[in-house]
Amino acid sequence: MTICDTNIPFTKVLMVLPRKTIHTETPLHEGYTYAPWRESFRQPWAALMVETGLVPDQEAGLAQWDKMMNEAPEMLREHFRFVLGPEGDLAATAGLFPGHDFPDRLRLHWVATGLNHQHRGLAKSIITALAKEYDRMPEKYPLYLSTQSQSYGAIKLYSRLGFQPYMGEYAGHTKEQSEDDWRIVTGVLRETEGK
Repeated sequence: MTICDTNIPFTKVLMVLPRKTIHTETPLHEGYTYAPWRESFRQPWAALMVETGLVPDQEAGLAQWDKMMNEAPEMLREHFRFVLGPEGDLAATAGLFPGHDFPDRLRLHWVATGLNHQHRGLAKSIITALAKEYDRMPEKYPLYLSTQSQSYGAIKLYSRLGFQPYMGEYAGHTKEQSEDDWRIVTGVLRETEGK
C-alpha cells in the first residue's frame, strides 16, 4: 500500500476478484492485531484517510465515516477490519461495503495503511481476510473495488492478489469509457514501474 500520488491525473477504474481466487488468509505481521469496530475509531480512521491521501482533510474523512454509518452501519460494524499497531494506534483498515457502481453489490472499500506501518503486508492481510469472508457470503457476483490512477501502488497489489481490470459498463460509465480509462491507467503503471 502506498499513498495517492497527486502528481498523476485522476482516472477512476474498477477491478474484480473472481470468487474463490484467494485460498489462504495472510496472517498479520507480528505485533499487529485486529480490533472490533468501535465508535472511538472515528477520528483516527479519518486521520488515516488523510495521511494516505484518500481524502483531503480530517473533516472530509469524518464525513465519509458518518456517511457509512448513515448508509449501512451494520456493514461498518461487522465487515470492516481495523488493525492496531504495536503501540495500539490504528495502523490499517479496509472493509466490505455496498458499492455505488453496481446495484446490490458489495465492494472492497477504503483500503489504507498508515505511513509508519507500510511494507509489513497489512493491506494484503486485510484484503485476503475480507476476500475469504466475501466467499462465504451468498453473493453471486465477484467482489469488486474502485481505485484510481493515483493509487498505482495499490493497483499493483490488487493485481498480485488476483484482482482483474473490469472493462464493462457500470453506473454512469460505458464499456468504451472503462476501456479508455484502463488504457490510461496501464500507461501510468508502465511509467511508474519500480516505484
